[in-house]
Amino acid sequence: MKVLGKNCAAGLVLAVAINASLSAAPAVQDGMRFRCEAERSQQHYCSVDTRNGITLVKQLSGTPCLQGRNWDYDRHGVWVSHRCRAEFISGTLPPEPQPTRATTVRCESRANRIQHCAADTRKGVRLTRLLSSSDCVENRDWGSDGEGIWTANGCRAEFALEGDAESGSGRDPAAVPHRLTCQSIAQQRQHCAAAASKGVDLIRHLSKTRCVEGANWGWNPTGVWVDNGCRAEFRVR
Repeated sequence: MKVLGKNCAAGLVLAVAINASLSAAPAVQDGMRFRCEAERSQQHYCSVDTRNGITLVKQLSGTPCLQGRNWDYDRHGVWVSHRCRAEFISGTLPPEPQPTRATTVRCESRANRIQHCAADTRKGVRLTRLLSSSDCVENRDWGSDGEGIWTANGCRAEFALEGDAESGSGRDPAAVPHRLTCQSIAQQRQHCAAAASKGVDLIRHLSKTRCVEGANWGWNPTGVWVDNGCRAEFRVR
């Protein structure tokens, strides 16, 4: 009878133990999330269905888990070593849902530089809210092209994409936003009638006098008022 050497015998015992542990441990099924951890430098094995791949989704250890170095997988499962602890998912992650297109796009020119903001402009664009102290004059400070909206010269504003839910068909024509020019003549207060139940936005200054809401211009449901030389173009909602 041939007697195995000590090293061979030890290796055989270890192989049997590993095979027994793999067969005893219930395998994680495809698409399930699981945790695999190595507390020390020794390799730890987790029985997993790896036919569709393995993705590391959350690292739990301070030690970085680097695939091929201290974690990886084979046809039997996932192994970790050298204090790698992490959560994995069997199979590939489902694709992330695509964000829905917003009806309002904010585009801001910083430091007077040209800023381009991606948007679907095929059905038109309109400025809905001025955010900067600088004027936003169409074709000078802002505009649109086939790729989106651009702003320049410090123009910062919000824009609505025509044809979106906000500006869809079937709306009451009286509720459609429109532009209005209102001016204070001889520094006197002037009221410009308009149905402004949803608000008013200053779009463009027309006077040398700066128009400041609450100081020399404002609005109420019956229209827009200007005072002290303010002259500007407004968007009535």
